[in-house]
Amino acid sequence: MISRVTILIQLLACTVPAFAQQLLVPPYLQPGNASSLTKEQKVIIWQTDSIPGNFSVECTVYGQSSKPIKAKPSITKLTLLNKTTLLYRATLTGLKTDQTYRYKVLLNGKPVAENIFETRTKKPATRFAVFGDCGAGTPEQAELAFQVYQQKPQFVLVTGDIVYNNGRELEYRNRFFPYYTAPEPAPGKGAPLMNSVPFYMLPGNHDTYSANLGKYPDGLAYFYYTDLPRNAPVTELTVTPTGDAQRINSFKKNTAPRFPGTANYSFDHGNVHITCLDANDYVNPLDPLLVEWLRNDIGTSKADWKIVAYHHPGFNSSKAHYNQQWMRLLSPLLEELGVNLVLTGHVHNYQRSVPLKFAPKKDETGTRYVVSNEGRVDGVFTLDTAFDGVTRTKPDGIIYIVTGAGGASLYDKEFGSNPELWKHDPPENWVPFTVKMITDKHSFTLIETNGKLLTLKQLDAAGNLLDEIKITR
Repeated sequence: MISRVTILIQLLACTVPAFAQQLLVPPYLQPGNASSLTKEQKVIIWQTDSIPGNFSVECTVYGQSSKPIKAKPSITKLTLLNKTTLLYRATLTGLKTDQTYRYKVLLNGKPVAENIFETRTKKPATRFAVFGDCGAGTPEQAELAFQVYQQKPQFVLVTGDIVYNNGRELEYRNRFFPYYTAPEPAPGKGAPLMNSVPFYMLPGNHDTYSANLGKYPDGLAYFYYTDLPRNAPVTELTVTPTGDAQRINSFKKNTAPRFPGTANYSFDHGNVHITCLDANDYVNPLDPLLVEWLRNDIGTSKADWKIVAYHHPGFNSSKAHYNQQWMRLLSPLLEELGVNLVLTGHVHNYQRSVPLKFAPKKDETGTRYVVSNEGRVDGVFTLDTAFDGVTRTKPDGIIYIVTGAGGASLYDKEFGSNPELWKHDPPENWVPFTVKMITDKHSFTLIETNGKLLTLKQLDAAGNLLDEIKITR
């Protein structure tokens, strides 16, 4: 199957040498605007040079001679850095859950790429991979992509800092897609993951550093290359492009209707409900619109497992980024809504907390939380130190995971083997909430659910097990 995809993609570049399109990004899968399991769709995206092509997409039930679902792609003309490229986007609607499909991308009626994907399941069982801080163009990124591919996840969740250093279109093409759309799986190359597995992504700080479109005309490419659920409100404080009006207007036109709505979103898969949030320093985690949405989104979910994902960890025992704690402000709300697990990135290592509850400190009036100029949030911790994930598997509190070792250079390599270095002062800001820290290996998180049982594993690039817990409800 994979070798056939490679051959077909090569045909795109050599069908008509004088006029053929150059494929800059091969066709890959995105979840599309499907949040609940009542509607299922997938979006196929690819990018070529400026020569337009008569493309179409067909999708059939795998192994059956069913009537194909057809989609004519939209074309977005991107003129960035004095070069023009064409971004194609085909939406496959009316898909059924728990089904395997084969899709083909056709040029003038002839296939140039094809692959197989599975739609979301309604069964109470899932298997997915999580990592962040990945798109740095490193050998370790390729090795992890290969290992994630071996684990056969139903989807991948990327907890921000998708590309380095600024979230530009060129960085996606050079440091991201080649590793996750590699023609063949190999430890030194990556794997064809995105060709058949949807990536749910959320913006980190590096993904939004290019908001100044005057300085980075190809900035904020997150909104070009993703196609995600659009079920969250746009908050007052969100990523804001700057630069001349014409460039900003062009960006907004080329990213509509995704910008800025897909900075926050949620989705169901099997018995898991995952809420993805923008946690960058320009946001207000307690924006009334966001809080109201979270109450409705998470509070009314009947999923067995409720998971929240964002980039900046509130609970982090590394030296790196320690002061950036503003997402702690959401802890009481997430506890109230029954969240089981929070997945973050930003800090380039792996950390797991004990189950915890946290009450942020309030000002003298008792009406407002206190956040220091550095971003620190003091408060009162309640730790469930009896939970071990082996014999005691019912946590009292939320388990917070940092999984930011996805490819970029590692932070605080000496910390993992020396818990004395995990300590911070004062006790109102840090108590021994971290129970596991791995700082000297690139790694990713693998989560499996089976009814009321959730298993979390941390694996390195060779597939070695670094950490494992079981959670029951």
